Amino acid sequence: MRKHSNGPEENSVAVYCLGGLATAPHFMENLRIAIEARIREQGLGGWTLPPGASVHSRLLFPYGDWSRNVMKQLWEIGADVRLGLRRIERSTGGRRTAAEVEEDESRHGSSAGMTLLIGHSGGGVAALHAAELLTARRSGECRVVMIGSPRCRVPDRLKPFVLSIAAQGPGKRKGKGVLPGKSPDAVSRMGSHGGWRKRGRLPSWQRDKHAPEYRLHVPIIGKHADYFREREPYRNSEGKSNLDHIMEAIFSWLEG
Repeated sequence: MRKHSNGPEENSVAVYCLGGLATAPHFMENLRIAIEARIREQGLGGWTLPPGASVHSRLLFPYGDWSRNVMKQLWEIGADVRLGLRRIERSTGGRRTAAEVEEDESRHGSSAGMTLLIGHSGGGVAALHAAELLTARRSGECRVVMIGSPRCRVPDRLKPFVLSIAAQGPGKRKGKGVLPGKSPDAVSRMGSHGGWRKRGRLPSWQRDKHAPEYRLHVPIIGKHADYFREREPYRNSEGKSNLDHIMEAIFSWLEG
């Protein structure tokens, strides 16, 4: 493995798990541990990590954890969700996250070959905005996973590198088929991917104009706070936990 002083460290991976509103300090710790272990054991995205390759992971709280004033966090997250594409550099959560990542890179002497930002709830919005800021500033691939996150505008250049995951609702029968039902996670239904487009002489509203290319609904048990549960009663009849479903969704996308 070669290391470039002015560029990314080849085959290295940096994983950041971002909490959302008033998150407990270890809320995403089991996901962080599972993600790092999987990458070390099986590689990522079709390539195997050579001996000595770097895998670095951290928990981040772009809006603070449960010890910080909840109303201040709500205001910051709401403002970030509403940001237009030309104003992402003003994102509070995005700027804080990008600064943490860049501080890590400065400490290690280079950026990672792949930076994976995984955000839950409002943390997904901060992850998206941080990826846009980092992509504009340095080399190295940035990928984003938004889990149970509000809908917000995704920059065009990031759309192929963003996965949105939400809880799957009960299906509704229509004719001979089954349509997906409303997600039990109300947070993932907030916000909008929509935008205006020109169609003839009059503009028309396109609901998914600023949506990521990849959106999945996973059959977890529970609601917004339950995506990373591992124990009963958060296991299905086959013994798969909510965390198993999230891990499967993330790696099928990364390696697909």
